[in-house]
Order: sequence, then C-alpha cells, then structure tokens
Amino acid sequence: MIRRALDAARAAALFALLAGAHVWAAGTAIDSGDAAATRAADITRDYGLSKDKTECLLFDTADKGRYFLVRVRENHSASCGGEPGVSPVLFFLRIRKRDGYTVTTAYDGERYRPLKARSND
Repeated sequence: MIRRALDAARAAALFALLAGAHVWAAGTAIDSGDAAATRAADITRDYGLSKDKTECLLFDTADKGRYFLVRVRENHSASCGGEPGVSPVLFFLRIRKRDGYTVTTAYDGERYRPLKARSND
C-alpha cells in the first residue's frame, strides 16, 4: 500500500515536471502569420536560438494548415553586417496554431525537436 502511494506520488511529480516544461512552448493560440513571426522572434530571443540581434533576423511564415512554418534567416544589412543580398537560413520553427506549441530545427539543423529548457544566463 505504501509502495503504491509512493508510485502515485512519483507519477504525479513527473507529470507536473513535464507539464511545466511545456508552459512556454505551448499556450496561446496563433491565428496569423504576423502572430507566428512575433512568436518566433520571441522564442528565438528567449531561448537563445541565435546569437544575432532580433533586428538582424528575418522571420518568413507559411500557413501549413494546422501550423505555421517559420523560416529564420539572417538579415544582412548595413547595420547588421554580412554580404548584402545574401540571407542564409539559420533554422525553422513549426508553431501549432491551436496552442502555439513549437518545435525547431535549431539544435541540429535537420530534425524538429521540442524547445529545450531556457537557461537563466
């Protein structure tokens, strides 16, 4: 009986931990490409997905039905540096419309992965 209570407490603690990890990664519905671009900029900054300043990045959105696909590119300009006319893709974000849940290719450049916990730097 005590063992069952401990197992239930562990399961509840694990559930709370997992639910807390997705608080920022999911929450508010995203209803437009502009909202998806703003969300992508916030995530990129808050999760440290790029060392570039937000104003030196471009966020291209595409409506894919249930989610927005956001292509994050460097913005090469006089104030940001880089070769003018060149705008390399850094990574992609998929932002689910119903709740804003986000996955990204920023970590390995190929596979979509959930956002990692934010560092407190």
